[in-house]
Amino acid sequence: MSARRLLAVLQWSLLAVLVAGVVAAGAWRLDGGRWERVETASMGTVAPVNTLLWVEPVEATNLRVGDFVTFHPPGHDEVSYSHRIAAIHADGTFETQGEITSRDPWRLTADDLVGRVVMRWYGVGWLVVAAPVLLIGGLLLWLVVVTLRERSWRLPVAIVGTALVLSVAIVVHRPLVRAQELGFGEVPGGARATYVSTGLAPVRLQAHRGPHVDLRDGEVGSVLITRRDRAGRYGIEMSPRIPLWWWIVLVAACFVPSLGSAARPGPRIGAHALDRSLRAAR
Repeated sequence: MSARRLLAVLQWSLLAVLVAGVVAAGAWRLDGGRWERVETASMGTVAPVNTLLWVEPVEATNLRVGDFVTFHPPGHDEVSYSHRIAAIHADGTFETQGEITSRDPWRLTADDLVGRVVMRWYGVGWLVVAAPVLLIGGLLLWLVVVTLRERSWRLPVAIVGTALVLSVAIVVHRPLVRAQELGFGEVPGGARATYVSTGLAPVRLQAHRGPHVDLRDGEVGSVLITRRDRAGRYGIEMSPRIPLWWWIVLVAACFVPSLGSAARPGPRIGAHALDRSLRAAR
């Protein structure tokens, strides 16, 4: 199979996947399903911040303790929470609780229930948040690429432009390195800081000239700070802790332009031009 035909097959395959995804999403919505984006860290690693939840309708009588459900707090229909069921009472009401938080201060009824979570897409919520930047940037990039007269420039411009659009989205929304403070207080010998990671990349929390803890998205960890900084304060620093496989993926991505050049056929030399070259060599 030629490189051009292989590229065409890949393009049509990608289009088929996109169409199938749109059809499946439409069918899900028509069947009463909905999507919820996690905005707080209460579910820990079960559903970290900006996980996209797939929520299907369910009867309250079919719920069990431990089910992961989405609901409206009593009197707040404009707000949605997604927690586990902690208890079900004889009158049909139920209580909920997050993975890293205490039990919620309410009893819920069937009218408060939105549905049960059946799928969790980790990190996809960031794409929802960044959609305006990605769509506008993608449209502008497409207009630039299609207006280029020199076809050999289109692939390099598309690759560099895509990297630029993604970089702008990352700078604006900062999805990689984030953490939320859960507690900070003085203890014998210093102070203890407790955080939950809320970014896509692993992070390291480092006490001032002291111990550290590495956290993945949704994980909770604490650090004992025993030394103060020059201002007399207990300090803690946060930095990315990129694993080896992340670097492998990034390095592999650098070879995408060369793969694209290899897939593009080179210029053809006509038979008469080749014949003239051979005669000139003689």
